[in-house]
Amino acid sequence: MTTAEKLTLFSLKFSIKIASLISSQWGASIAFNIFCTPYRKPRNVPPPIFQQATEFDVQVDGLTIYGYRWNPNALKKILILHGFESRAYNFDRYVAPLLKKGYGVVAMDGKAHGNSEGKTTTAPEYAEMIRVLEQKLGKFDGFISHSFGGIALCLYQETHSNPAAKMVLIAPATETKSAIDLFSHFFGLNTKIKESIYAYIKKKSGNDVSHYSINRIAPKLANPILWIHDKDDNITPLSDVKPLMDLSPGNVEFMITKGLGHRKIYKDTAVMKRIIDFI
Repeated sequence: MTTAEKLTLFSLKFSIKIASLISSQWGASIAFNIFCTPYRKPRNVPPPIFQQATEFDVQVDGLTIYGYRWNPNALKKILILHGFESRAYNFDRYVAPLLKKGYGVVAMDGKAHGNSEGKTTTAPEYAEMIRVLEQKLGKFDGFISHSFGGIALCLYQETHSNPAAKMVLIAPATETKSAIDLFSHFFGLNTKIKESIYAYIKKKSGNDVSHYSINRIAPKLANPILWIHDKDDNITPLSDVKPLMDLSPGNVEFMITKGLGHRKIYKDTAVMKRIIDFI
């Protein structure tokens, strides 16, 4: 971590703690805003396959969200959903194999990511993007999602079910509560501030933090699901997945890896092959 990054981190921690001393709700709102703010990693040169894409955009809640499309006249199409602090470019190696199978492919930069507008994002907002895309392009036949993209996809499927669509969940953000706990630990926030964040989420969304849980949603879905998770994932821990694995749902295939962690997993050759074979 650079000196500038350390100073920024100290400033953010200080802001949360000072605000919380004045008002727990104010502190929670600042903390939640930071939690929802991705760091954009600049990458100005697109991968070669993206230079062959048709670029397009959609309007979601008044913001311009940019996407990329290949083989638009195909009978079946796949949507790729990146994770938090990622972007569509990172899934460039998936495009050619999907095209080879005859699929049309769509990959988006979610709100506040890549080239899209916005400064913060939430899973329901990401799910809303999927709704807008299906309204514009028609139903997708399959989805490939990573991390934050996984919880957004499950939230969307819960309310706009298309049981025939295949779903790939790569290291999905299984429990939002766990994500907030990790965030709170990283920022050194005490239990009172953490619980204020939970309360803030309920006030803002009308739902308890437990609502934003793939373990809650997945048993309701009939979709064929391929769930890939690594034993060494320290962002979305495998322990969060155990309750669903214990249920052994017939529509869910699990692929458990080791040594790939959270960010290398979707780039692994064996993982990619399993996904392409499944989809």
